[in-house]
Amino acid sequence: MNSNTCDRDGDTRVAAQRVSPTRGVLPVSFAPVDRMRQRIERAREESDAAYFFELLYFGEMVIKILVVEILAGIQEDREGHRYALERRLLTADSIGSWAEVLDDILTGPVSQQLVPEARNSQSSIAAAKSPIEETWQRQAVLLLQKACAKIDAGREDLSRQKVSLRQWVRNFVWLRNRTRGHGATKPLTFSAASADLNESVNLVVDNLPAFSRSWAYLHRSLSGKYRVSSFGGSRDPFVYLTRENDHSFPDGCYVFLGEPRRVPLLFSDAELNDFFLPNGNFNKGSFESLSYISDEIQTREGSTWLLPADARPTSETAAAPGLDVIGNVFTNMPPRRPGYVSRGRLQDDLKKILLDARHPIVTLQGRGGVGKTSLALEVLHQLADDQEFFAIVWFSARDIDLLPEGPRVVRADVLSVDDVARDFSALMHREPLSPREATRYLTDCLSGESKDGPFLFVFDNFETVRDPLELYISIDNCIRLPNKVLITTRTRDFKADYPIEVRGMTPGEFARLVHDTAIQLGIAHLVDDRYRDMLYEESDGHPYVAKVLLGEVAREQRLVTPKRAIATKEAMLDALFDRSYEALSPAAKRVFLTLSSWRSSVPKIGLEAVLLRPANERLDFDSAVLELQQMSLVEMIEGASRDDVFLTVPLAAAVFGRKKLVTSPLKIAIDVDLALLRGFGVTTTAEASRGVAPRIDGIARVTAVRAEQGLDVSQELGVIRYMATAYPQAWLVLAELQHNQLNNTADAIESLKKYLEGREGDVLAWKRLIQLYRNVGDPIAELTARLQLVELGQVDFKELSSTANRFNKLLASGEIVLDGDEKRLTVRKLRRLLEENADQANANDLSRLAWLCLHDRDSASARRWANEGLQLDPENQHCLSLKRRLDHESRSTSNGSVTTGPAH
Repeated sequence: MNSNTCDRDGDTRVAAQRVSPTRGVLPVSFAPVDRMRQRIERAREESDAAYFFELLYFGEMVIKILVVEILAGIQEDREGHRYALERRLLTADSIGSWAEVLDDILTGPVSQQLVPEARNSQSSIAAAKSPIEETWQRQAVLLLQKACAKIDAGREDLSRQKVSLRQWVRNFVWLRNRTRGHGATKPLTFSAASADLNESVNLVVDNLPAFSRSWAYLHRSLSGKYRVSSFGGSRDPFVYLTRENDHSFPDGCYVFLGEPRRVPLLFSDAELNDFFLPNGNFNKGSFESLSYISDEIQTREGSTWLLPADARPTSETAAAPGLDVIGNVFTNMPPRRPGYVSRGRLQDDLKKILLDARHPIVTLQGRGGVGKTSLALEVLHQLADDQEFFAIVWFSARDIDLLPEGPRVVRADVLSVDDVARDFSALMHREPLSPREATRYLTDCLSGESKDGPFLFVFDNFETVRDPLELYISIDNCIRLPNKVLITTRTRDFKADYPIEVRGMTPGEFARLVHDTAIQLGIAHLVDDRYRDMLYEESDGHPYVAKVLLGEVAREQRLVTPKRAIATKEAMLDALFDRSYEALSPAAKRVFLTLSSWRSSVPKIGLEAVLLRPANERLDFDSAVLELQQMSLVEMIEGASRDDVFLTVPLAAAVFGRKKLVTSPLKIAIDVDLALLRGFGVTTTAEASRGVAPRIDGIARVTAVRAEQGLDVSQELGVIRYMATAYPQAWLVLAELQHNQLNNTADAIESLKKYLEGREGDVLAWKRLIQLYRNVGDPIAELTARLQLVELGQVDFKELSSTANRFNKLLASGEIVLDGDEKRLTVRKLRRLLEENADQANANDLSRLAWLCLHDRDSASARRWANEGLQLDPENQHCLSLKRRLDHESRSTSNGSVTTGPAH
């Protein structure tokens, strides 16, 4: 039987054996095959027809797996070959279409994009084998031919021809269509063909590289590390992902081809419960997937492949096909953006940095649509009038144009180092260079070793190239001043010599944008200052969001509420945020979705407390917040002090986040988070200036109400406790709840102690602690706290006298028993403090001091202080009683020991 077990890391391994009717028991290699073979064995016992048809299902699954495996080895290119092939498979209505796609991969132009590690799959399938070669490929093809001949005796004889596995695939398609698709084959024929078919399919599975590679389902936990569920080959190539948290792979199935390569058309889960492959029926952005193992069919999201591959025009900001002269430079950059609104400070900063002699790489980083490209083009056209550069060379990786009427998918100019080198050499040379020569020439120009230059290289939408880090490392390694590089990007996956962050517009810039756009759209009469200010607040000064909202006003010819309008612009939201969201770590996604759902400023420490409570999976909160900041998906607001930090999400990003949450597996956990966050109350930007303290009071009130209703408040208490680690005042709030609402004085004492560890000068807190110690009957702790309090020197004389009185009483009643040294140290400490302030004492206070002197075995001083008390109040009973005692002791024949008497 097939089973899954878990190792010590909790990473799933397949622990199964596969049964081959022709080979007996074999070691496990590939879970989908193992489970399919078990299904076939059950069908063999049922009937000949059932057995034959299960073998056909097996063959179909094998063909689809070998196609998706070799497809995973195709690198993205600007022509979109891989995308086009994936879309063809999703829209395929038969296994024959899969065979056609396989042929295109093996022999078409896309074969040049295969990674080296996938070449053995290509050669194993495509290489033709002659009759004199005894290979497994020939054996598999001839066995399948024998099976086909038993269905139709007129099938062509291949024994004297060169054959490849491509022939095997085509023959299998014929066999499947002839029998299962359109035929009416007799049961005896099934029986005759089954043995050959079975052995043929198993030869392919046992020998094709696709089925011996390392396969795994990767699931990234909130810690950033991966759960590796291995279902094929060795797990070892993926093990590093279980230890390191600086990798970013979307959850899904992967095959190891020199590196983990995602297999987007093979579906499973972290438990490897089942395996699904596309099964056609692509309609309205969804498609059908089939498990050949369980016969289950699932509908999956397919909007990624909705657009036909050839329906992508060039971008509005694509590079010109050749160099032209603008001002005093050669350039291929696009023209200035129409309707551009000047962004003075940013323009000045960028121009200054591009002209200095210190920073070879400059980045403009910011959210999608915030104006990075428009800003870059404006400054570059200004620089064209100078003579600092020989040429300004523009490379665009943009794949989406953000138009006022909505985003549109476009074709990127460059996606790789090879694309950049090829395009650059084509611009600079009349005769085409070989790929190696083109790369060498690009390197020489970047480093200043070419006779041409200096150059300013511009890479727009850098995050959409195939491997941004690889391209950046290449550029960074080669670039030398006076050559320069300007990059626009949504992410901060790399740190340039000089990063410039592009945020939303200033109020003045935004007002100009709204004014110009309203005039252009003919709605100036509708848009007043109040609406403009509302737009600014809700869009966070984002120019593209503002243009889209103004377009909505023009469409409806009335003012529309920004929140409602943004919620209807799903395509806009996806264009602005989807790529950034998918690049986030699971921890950052968790933080973002939580903040988006609440849509209020949240104390940073409060959110941290909620997310890190014991019931939740551990995550690196600070790293997640930093990641969101780098993606411009959250903003920080300072409160009353630098430590009072609040987090908020811009409206458009929050609407996108709430949309994502609907189908997120984190939804249940985030709903619990929200229940706790509501305790902080809604916080506006103005209220954030008051700091975190009111938010702590808010959640304390909610907790008190729940406690009085008899509800569980352990989660709320955990949140307050965590916040107290950064805001000690929360310990006082917690102690109040524990004592008054939960009747848990012991925990209240611990909370007060935690508070006083960092705020030992708080007299009121010491008094509360003393009272709690007295309530629980812990005189030693009470006395210790009293002594700590009086030693602070911040209490008045009455508090000092009260402490002395309480000490005398505890000794007299026997509630505390101190050894000689402890008693002497305590007595002398209190005595010294009282004597230093004796000028403030009344008769009662002096009687307490006199008793301390008796405990210190100093009768003379005790008599002196009692007499002074009587001088202040001759009728004071405490001093009179003490004087009589001293007179009696002086006449006594006792050994002179001091006996304690009642205190007051």
